[in-house]
Amino acid sequence: MKKTKIPGIFAVLLITAAIVTACMQVAKPDNSNAVITYKFYGGFVMPAYAIQELVVTKDTATWIIRAADGNITGRFEKNLTKEQFNAIVKVFTDNNFASFLDRYDEGQNHVTDVGFTDITFAANGKTKTVTAYNVNDYMPAGLIRIREKLQETVEFTKTPDESQVKALAEAWIRGAPTYAWDGSGLQFVNYTQRESFPVRHVLTYTFTSSHAGYGDRSGKMFAQLVTDHSIKITILDDTVESAVIDEKWDEKGQFIIRSELSLAYRPKMCEKTPWQVWEENSGRVYIRAPTDEEIITHYYASVYNINVRDVKKVQLGGVACLACDVCLETYRFGLNVNASEMQPLLDEGWTRVDVIPPAPKVVPHP
Repeated sequence: MKKTKIPGIFAVLLITAAIVTACMQVAKPDNSNAVITYKFYGGFVMPAYAIQELVVTKDTATWIIRAADGNITGRFEKNLTKEQFNAIVKVFTDNNFASFLDRYDEGQNHVTDVGFTDITFAANGKTKTVTAYNVNDYMPAGLIRIREKLQETVEFTKTPDESQVKALAEAWIRGAPTYAWDGSGLQFVNYTQRESFPVRHVLTYTFTSSHAGYGDRSGKMFAQLVTDHSIKITILDDTVESAVIDEKWDEKGQFIIRSELSLAYRPKMCEKTPWQVWEENSGRVYIRAPTDEEIITHYYASVYNINVRDVKKVQLGGVACLACDVCLETYRFGLNVNASEMQPLLDEGWTRVDVIPPAPKVVPHP
């Protein structure tokens, strides 16, 4: 009876399997040096945010914001671990990014003013870019999953870690008026994150001043008294949103919280003030025409829900010139407002009385 050569068949099968496995391993692309970009442009955005781009390499994720003129207006960078980078690459391979069309804009009759997104994956000498509207509608499910992962990476990159936040906070405190004038011994106390979007970072520090009072006290009389302070600083989007010392002094705005401040406004000749434009478009009819003081009071109460008090129009005297588009009026307005509510007024051109220069003399042009 002839014997079957079973071992030989197994050997052939094992060799064949090994060859197939080796071929599969060779065929698998090496994406360890892939470069991924995720770019936004177009649509209705502020000129300072015209172009926004995420660049991912094996080591870093960088989020860059450019104005319409090409100047960089914002830049955020984070180191990536190998695991983080591989997870980003994996979403491209798992969803077969190379199989997608070069462009998805079939929703143009339904989606407007949102701008476009370019997603680019470059590796092994090959580059693939997919362009689509900056919304998830009208896109394949796999491309949506890729966009979601990239957006998650954007948020990670934009959010500073604790060490970055502390460095920003400490540099700001040291350069702020109170500490810069006579502060010393800055000490970190704690750090928390508020549950908000974007995330707000809240840090508390202590320090010592050699004199009483707050702010830059140059030219003022203050007792030479060692004073301990606590400052709570809030950071939003890499910017100091608020800074409060001893729960009473607004270090960013330089005022006692809940105090009342005096503001002044000097109009330009032939230019309408915000409250004049508002009044002209209000459609209201009066038996008696309102005074400037009444219009200002009603304007800030209606538009900003701010209670301004003691509104006055003060004549300054002087001679008016004919160049009305550049010259100031011969009068100005004054009012009092709670310090915590004054920012909208400052944004519209009001000035704190304690910091405005003396009124210049108005003389005729030659």
